[in-house]
Amino acid sequence: ELPVQRVEPPRVIAALAHWAARIGRHPDRLRGLLAAMLAVCGLSLAILAAWADVTLHRGVGDGITAPIVRHYTGRDLAANVDLTRFAPEQLSAVTAGLQANGIRYVRQSFSWADIEPAPGEFAWERYDAIVDALNRRGISPIAVIHRSPSWIRSPEGAAAFDAPPADLVAYERFTSALASRYGDGVPFIQIWDLPNRPSHWGNAPADAAGYVSLLAVGSNAARGANPNAVVLLAELDPFPENSGPNDLDFLRQIYAGGAAAFFDVVAARVNGGTRTPYDRGSDPNQPSLSRTILIRDVVAEAGDLAKPIWATHYGWEASPAGGVVPENAQAAYTVAGLERARAEWPWMGLVFHWGLIPGADLGGGTPAGLALLKEDGSPTALFTELGAFVARGGVDVAPTGRAPVAAHQYIWEGNWDFQHLGSDTFRTTSEVDARLRLRFEGTGIIAVARLSREAGAVEVTIDGEPVDVSLASFQAEDVDIPLARRLPDGMHEVAMRLTAPGQLTVGGLVVERAVPMQWPILLLLGSGLVLLMLGIFDGVLLIAERMGRLQSRRGSEFWPELPRIPDWRPARRA
Repeated sequence: ELPVQRVEPPRVIAALAHWAARIGRHPDRLRGLLAAMLAVCGLSLAILAAWADVTLHRGVGDGITAPIVRHYTGRDLAANVDLTRFAPEQLSAVTAGLQANGIRYVRQSFSWADIEPAPGEFAWERYDAIVDALNRRGISPIAVIHRSPSWIRSPEGAAAFDAPPADLVAYERFTSALASRYGDGVPFIQIWDLPNRPSHWGNAPADAAGYVSLLAVGSNAARGANPNAVVLLAELDPFPENSGPNDLDFLRQIYAGGAAAFFDVVAARVNGGTRTPYDRGSDPNQPSLSRTILIRDVVAEAGDLAKPIWATHYGWEASPAGGVVPENAQAAYTVAGLERARAEWPWMGLVFHWGLIPGADLGGGTPAGLALLKEDGSPTALFTELGAFVARGGVDVAPTGRAPVAAHQYIWEGNWDFQHLGSDTFRTTSEVDARLRLRFEGTGIIAVARLSREAGAVEVTIDGEPVDVSLASFQAEDVDIPLARRLPDGMHEVAMRLTAPGQLTVGGLVVERAVPMQWPILLLLGSGLVLLMLGIFDGVLLIAERMGRLQSRRGSEFWPELPRIPDWRPARRA
């Protein structure tokens, strides 16, 4: 006899064989395991899709979802300045430099203490020269009214950098005098600066209710003196000293105090910190570009979605000796951040670069690493890159969102008149062949136009292709007219021309940009939901079978054997 040899299989094979044998004895366990795996995989894919959507699309808008944000300007370059540091004879050269580099808006301190050093005694001369120099160059100033004089402060706030006035009536008179004096030469007025920073509020704890009272008085005074005035909420400190409320909490308190009616624009302080402009994390405790989305979230919570947000300070601080953010990276980050905001955030209006020159300024001053000019007046790498951005047409194209008729991106041919109806501004013409053109970047365009009996025939083209539009109507009304949808994402041009006697009245154009990267997320979500439903369905079937509610698949005779005919043979014939 041959000897019997026992061969031991590998442990893995043995384990699999043992597992298969157990499954064979308990097949329902395998079904249950597979159903659970399907459900878990489906749920994981759905969660992944939701996370990707929040990460990629939080804060991103298509520009046309109601309510459409009402902008007061085009999205041009802007900067914080302190022109009081220049002699009157230097103002022309400085403003010419700003104009040459594409800066159309500046945020300038209007110190109450300097202008009214004693009750009723005004010294406007320095600021008259500044406003005149800016207006000559087509640059619009945003006047920040702050720095109360000593004669109106309470004793507790006498030594503070800034303090609220002890008598709001005096602030009302001053704001009214300023708005009345400059009119549309200073179209934007910002009420105070950093009120949630104790040193700017009489060295006292932040007081949202007190600021709301100041805001209401200042806003009513400015609007009463100039009905066209646009009022900005104060810039708020994201990381205030002494653990006071940050900008998000203070803004919530402002809204809770019923202040929404007293301002037209929300201000945000946007410091990129050490994060790139492509970083989509929005940690409230870390400076970053994406943190601005949290400001928008607070505005949305208050139901104030039609108001724009202006970044009244914006930038990355260049580190010396090539630190975390070297000069060349600072310039690239700054331009990339502008491009991201223009493409993705239709709620973002003007973006003000941190400061023109180093030194004391609005918002606590401008460090050398954030200034556009060096101490000797030469441009930084940042200023040079911004000039190049303007030169290649970076601000000549309308971005996502509404382009008001005051935006410089329009090209108007013929005679067009401005028309103010309530809070809206239109441009209207009766000249045959008068037309407007606008280059935009997006996937669609909507015209805000007036239908009426007086409306003339209009020729509309998108990239030279005609679009059928009629403005004739028995009833006059301003409506949104879709001109194009689902265009390739990129540069396009829209033109409107009055071709026959009548009127053409336009209240602006709205640029749409379809939210990108939606179909991969929808595919991921759909796959996850299908797997989840399959897993749940099979699991429910299994439970029902085990409870006897359904016939078990196991042992079922789906093809039962037919009964056999007994052996039978026909009898033989005799």
